[in-house]
Amino acid sequence: MLYQQSISARQMQREYKTVFDCANKEKTPVVVFAHNKPLGAVIGLELLEKLQMDTILKEALQEYKKGKTRTISDAKELEQYLAELDK
Repeated sequence: MLYQQSISARQMQREYKTVFDCANKEKTPVVVFAHNKPLGAVIGLELLEKLQMDTILKEALQEYKKGKTRTISDAKELEQYLAELDK
């Protein structure tokens, strides 16, 4: 696998602020290696938020396809639905 940005674990310990700045600025993961094996990755907050939103959207789409969603068209229906949830 090809990594755009990589760093050694030792270098990560010494330059962690630079690595975080790079991950946030470049918006790409920085892969951390030890003994020529990947240990993990550092990602910027913007990329983390995007990954979290992608996961939520995929889950919502799966629920919709399974018929587990409900359409609410007005405030009254919303109030009724919320009242049902409180029970």
